[in-house]
Amino acid sequence: WFPPAGQRCRFQQTSVVGHVFGLDFNKEDNRGAWNDPSVLFDARTEKTIEDGSAKLKVVEHLQELAKGAEHLVLWLDCDREGENIGFEVIGICREDFPTDESIYRAQFSALTEPEMRRALNTLVRPNKFMSMAVDARQELDLKIGVAFTRLLTRQLLESCKEKFCRDLRVISYGPCQTPTLWFCVQRHQEIQAFE
Repeated sequence: WFPPAGQRCRFQQTSVVGHVFGLDFNKEDNRGAWNDPSVLFDARTEKTIEDGSAKLKVVEHLQELAKGAEHLVLWLDCDREGENIGFEVIGICREDFPTDESIYRAQFSALTEPEMRRALNTLVRPNKFMSMAVDARQELDLKIGVAFTRLLTRQLLESCKEKFCRDLRVISYGPCQTPTLWFCVQRHQEIQAFE
């Protein structure tokens, strides 16, 4: 029994392997960025199909399953990333679902039968604002990471090669790397201080 249709329905299920699309710079905007990384902050970005999704033909698979379907129900992780992946799927299937009337989102917190039944009976609409928050974070991560990596590499590479590693080719910076490195250093210090 499918509540939105008010009747028994035939279900088809499939999956994706994380994000279908990644974010990259528009190729024309990226040309002079090595000399002046600050231009990257105003550079245009574009979504591109992730290598794994391309290899697995995820886009083609989703489009094929959407043909003739009357409803689309997204059962992805119940967080911002899951919401964003849901909107990637919606975009891929948009030709078969031109309006949002038959697109739903299941919200669940456990993979148990009662929780799955509850989620099916309380379907909601996908949250565009949660998805947009992920788009904004991805763009900031890309622009900050690439711009600062290029700046650090250009300014500090030679002195770092002399002091740390002659094979060094790039000094990488990323908004996610910095807190991760802090956790690693903190844990190392705890281990060293353990008696």
